[in-house]
Amino acid sequence: MKWLLIKRILIAFVLVTSVFGLSYFNYLSANNGYEGLTRLANNRKQKTDYKNLFDNTLYKSITIVFEEEVFSDLITSMETYFAQYGTYQDNTLHKVDIIYQDGQGNTFTVHEVGFRTKSNTSRNLPRVLDWRGREVYYQTSFQLQFNETFDYDQRSNEYGVLKSREVFNLDQLNFEYSKQIDAQPDVAMISEAFSYHLYQKAGVVVSNVSYGIVYLKIGDTLVNYGFYNFIEPIDNNFLSKHFDANVIGDYGDLFKCTDIIGPADLSIHHEGLIGININATNERYSYTLKNHRQNGLRTDFSILTNFIDNINDTDYFLRNANRIIDIDAFIRAIAMGFLIGNTDDYRHNFNNYYLYFEVYTKRAYYIPFDLDNVLGFGKHQDVSGDFGVQYPLIGINEMAVLVNQIFQSDLYREQYLNYLDDFVQNIFDYEIFLSEYMMAKNLYQSVLVNENHLGNQVFGLRNIEWYFTEKNASVTSQLEFYLQK
Repeated sequence: MKWLLIKRILIAFVLVTSVFGLSYFNYLSANNGYEGLTRLANNRKQKTDYKNLFDNTLYKSITIVFEEEVFSDLITSMETYFAQYGTYQDNTLHKVDIIYQDGQGNTFTVHEVGFRTKSNTSRNLPRVLDWRGREVYYQTSFQLQFNETFDYDQRSNEYGVLKSREVFNLDQLNFEYSKQIDAQPDVAMISEAFSYHLYQKAGVVVSNVSYGIVYLKIGDTLVNYGFYNFIEPIDNNFLSKHFDANVIGDYGDLFKCTDIIGPADLSIHHEGLIGININATNERYSYTLKNHRQNGLRTDFSILTNFIDNINDTDYFLRNANRIIDIDAFIRAIAMGFLIGNTDDYRHNFNNYYLYFEVYTKRAYYIPFDLDNVLGFGKHQDVSGDFGVQYPLIGINEMAVLVNQIFQSDLYREQYLNYLDDFVQNIFDYEIFLSEYMMAKNLYQSVLVNENHLGNQVFGLRNIEWYFTEKNASVTSQLEFYLQK
């Protein structure tokens, strides 16, 4: 018994000495510039942070911290890309830290995050010199990459920590500012976020979106960068929240569809429009594969081309429609897209959607994104200038192939009309918008004004009430004709 007691005392002594020694080593190492792996890891409760980030009742701010030379490198990289390709679409990632704060008192810092500007048409230099050589800052859309590994060796512990790191339960996070059309900003501020919420209420899988204040801290300079939408990216992380994986945890192919080099209209005329974007050489495609790219070497895109062939064969499509695409989800999407006046979408502009092919069935799922031309605001209004308020519910010879095929079927056409009827009665409501608008205005307007932020500072309702009222009246009137109500 005496020996056992001595043994326990020795073990306890060794443990205490080891802990003290390790702590002292870390103290000395920190004072000698060593940064431990704990600095890079994120051990927070991811689901809670995700919930808070997309809680519109919470005030939120995110500060992006740059070293001055890093920010200068960002500008130089974009300028070099523009000189070579005539566009600022350089996607080089630059190392930053971020600081998150919210109205619940949560504050935390994440180190060594990748930062890049983003967007096709609204991307611009975040800093320029004016004619007097003074620095002038501009809002631009951007992305944070939380699992970027930079130049760490693949065998290093740092690489391992960063490669698997998530923040807010996300690999990435997108930021979109309130765009200007003909020099006029969308002063309603929350139009895009609210439209995403409407899609969700309509039963369509889309990104979660919230909003908040952004600051840039560049060396010793603090830039009050303005009001931004925080948008969940559509990637494998997103797929894991909404779709089933196969037995080894893989998901199906995901294509981003835009009009970047030609219309993504899903017609048979797609030669040269399908591929994998290569940023280094500005090689881009209207249908770009986002996963399973085999290090950029994949050349087989038959899952998409077969899909396009199938939907262009009217008889085959109508016999097999629900095996080819989730018909119910697509009809819900085009119905809500019509109500919000999203004229920069697939139906009206062959643009801004993803196609996800489920891993086992290969059935397609349609996911809309980029909703900044909505609710009576945007550049793609009709010739009458009424932002699509009087558009017919069902157009003659719809140009979008898949929409036109849907309207060839009495069953699917009736389903579309019934969803419109349901949505105008239960979801598409100005008072619901007004409630969220007033909450956002109360949370953010005083900060935007008092701190003199970039971009729009004062919230305004512009023509929102008119749009909801007139769109509802137009749709209701047309439904009375179609449904013989």
